[in-house]
Amino acid sequence: MPWPGPAHRCSPGARSPPGCSPPWPSPPRTARHRPPCPSSCPPRRRPVSDPRPVRVLQSVLLGGAHLSYADHVAGRLDPTRVQPLSFSYRTALTGRWDVLHVHWPENLVRHRSRPRRVLRTVLFALLLVRIRVLRPVVVRTVHNTTPHEGGRPVETALLGALDRAVTWHVRLTDETPVRAGAAAVTIPHGHYRAELGDAGTPADPRCLLFFGYLRPYKGLDVLLTAFAGTTDPQLRLVVAGEPASAEMRSLVTDAAGADPRVTPHLGFVADDALAALVGGSAVVVLPYREIHNSGVVFAALSLGRPVLVPENPVTAALRAEVGEEWVRGFTHPLTATDLTDALAAAAGRDPAATPDLAGRDWSTVAESYTGVFTSRPVAA
Repeated sequence: MPWPGPAHRCSPGARSPPGCSPPWPSPPRTARHRPPCPSSCPPRRRPVSDPRPVRVLQSVLLGGAHLSYADHVAGRLDPTRVQPLSFSYRTALTGRWDVLHVHWPENLVRHRSRPRRVLRTVLFALLLVRIRVLRPVVVRTVHNTTPHEGGRPVETALLGALDRAVTWHVRLTDETPVRAGAAAVTIPHGHYRAELGDAGTPADPRCLLFFGYLRPYKGLDVLLTAFAGTTDPQLRLVVAGEPASAEMRSLVTDAAGADPRVTPHLGFVADDALAALVGGSAVVVLPYREIHNSGVVFAALSLGRPVLVPENPVTAALRAEVGEEWVRGFTHPLTATDLTDALAAAAGRDPAATPDLAGRDWSTVAESYTGVFTSRPVAA
């Protein structure tokens, strides 16, 4: 889609360019009432001739042991046009940046330690003040419609204030709701074919796989109960990933102790090991209590393995896009029959077939983000 012209902002402490004026009516220029530039000049459109890349502060750390969504986008951005910055509150509050790109905003406030949580709450509030004063472009990628775990009232209030300051909402699917009247654009989630390569391992037609960060909302307990209801002694369920808590770890180890068909791989899973696990399975199961967007889905599809997911408008739209045989839906509660039917359907699939993931390579995703980072919505 065509994007509006690129935006310009005056960096904190920078000299105001000729013609720099705030977007609201300016007070008279008198000795007693001077305009706020240069110390607090609000953002302005960047001239087309401005050679500087747009500095985009991500709300997450970049370059971790396991590449995140933000890493995949940042790694494909043209460095002559966009400079991605890893998050720290020092940079957010005192550094120079043009765009704030927000992922999972609740993580900017939350911490297991109460003192750290209070400190983050204060820092987040200060960041909101800076956004209100400087008015930078704020881009929010809406990974989930609401946080997976509920937060405190003060957190809810702060996240609401941030959402009202968002310039662009980036949806990963057209089915994602955004605030009424908010500017929004859809940029599909990227695939992982280049990162994960070929599955390599032949699929075991009786093997189900659950993988990812093990958190309560993902419904692993429901999957283990449903699997326990199957009667075929040759079926296998592999559970792979880092448990979020001791309770989640015990949930898996207890199930494995009670049923030798359950195989745990608990801990960090590197990309090559993940590719082997996915390749060795017939179906990847996501028994999430609620699903909206999931990198697990695209990792499985990238390796040519079908997924079993809760039926909703998002998963139905994905099925229509990539092919009927790749996205199988179920209605909660998940049952043993859902599992065995999914395996039977996978057995009848052409082993040479692959899902249609056209338009989901990360270079295309990054180019779309570049258009967002360098523009502001046109007022209606």
